[in-house]
Amino acid sequence: MANLEQRPIGDVSVPLNTGDVRELKKEMGRLLEDPLGVSERLDQFLGPNIYTWVELQSILGILFTMEEREMTRHSGMRVWDRECQGPDQGDQKWPMQDPGWNNQNERHRQNMSDLRWMIIRGIREAVPKGQNIGKARSEHQGKDEPLADWLERLRKALQLYSGVDPNTAAGQVLLKTQFVAKSWGHIRKKLEKVGNWQDRGLQELLREAQKVL
Repeated sequence: MANLEQRPIGDVSVPLNTGDVRELKKEMGRLLEDPLGVSERLDQFLGPNIYTWVELQSILGILFTMEEREMTRHSGMRVWDRECQGPDQGDQKWPMQDPGWNNQNERHRQNMSDLRWMIIRGIREAVPKGQNIGKARSEHQGKDEPLADWLERLRKALQLYSGVDPNTAAGQVLLKTQFVAKSWGHIRKKLEKVGNWQDRGLQELLREAQKVL
């Protein structure tokens, strides 16, 4: 069971207002750029309220891309396993499928509270803090550099300087974000206009970029 001093059980059950969540998304900033700020804003937004597994997943689904949600979940489970003593492992505390928790059940309420804590801590520690990650993020596409070469160079720089595996959820988010943000001028503008590009796969973005050439 969780440490109650660290993870107090909320005492308010309110319906989820997805409109409020979408407003939060507009003002909370980007996970990769300010994970601490994002975690603090979400923490304030959730307040003392009790949210079910379904509601928490809905909130995450509105606020973050699929890769960012995976980053947060893996990070949250890692923090739980590192800091919390008890019979339940992180993957049990953050189930992939709806566990059917009932907020009228005390143990279920504790599970909801623990999951809320894992989400906030997971966001805070989701972004790798490699010593030279800034160097990896300073890479730019050369004017006449082929797109495939640029993507591969960016992939290698990310792994070399930050120690992040480009094939992990965290690596995919970083790679995709940098590929769009640091591509050559007119290519970057084209990619930024792609609807919901954050949710697109790298190969799809590469195909979109190739249309500019």
